[in-house]
Amino acid sequence: MAEPHKSGSRDADAETLSRLWERVVPLFASLEGQLDTLLTRRHGIGLGPLMALGALAGERPCSVTVSGLARRLGVSVSAASRMLTHLERSGWTARTAWPCDRRTSHVTVTDAGLALWTRASRTLEHELDAAFRALRFDERYAHVVARLCRTGDTMPQD
Repeated sequence: MAEPHKSGSRDADAETLSRLWERVVPLFASLEGQLDTLLTRRHGIGLGPLMALGALAGERPCSVTVSGLARRLGVSVSAASRMLTHLERSGWTARTAWPCDRRTSHVTVTDAGLALWTRASRTLEHELDAAFRALRFDERYAHVVARLCRTGDTMPQD
């Protein structure tokens, strides 16, 4: 028989998670800004548009709707549409109106976009690895990085 949760234990767990979240948000914001600057300088694309390109590359050769991409990225449809407009103007994506409903468009990554994704994602992976290695030794973030980078391939069960 499972032991019942004690109310104090729940409060302590919530407080621990709250403190962890308070550390994750500034850590994420800092890394996001650094990565965005680096990717823009090296590859001519920011982090957000690169994530959109990666989502499209993962669906290749299929297309994705703007709203589907927005859901996948966790942004509004208008934000996704703005990103896609930039990617399309740069020649990294192609947008096609859906024949059944002209208000809906489907987006695919172009060969140039796929090549950019391949190059820039290597930079992204390398920089994230380096950042997390360095942050493991920073007192402010060591416990956060340890929780984010847990070893093991199993996902927690609900």
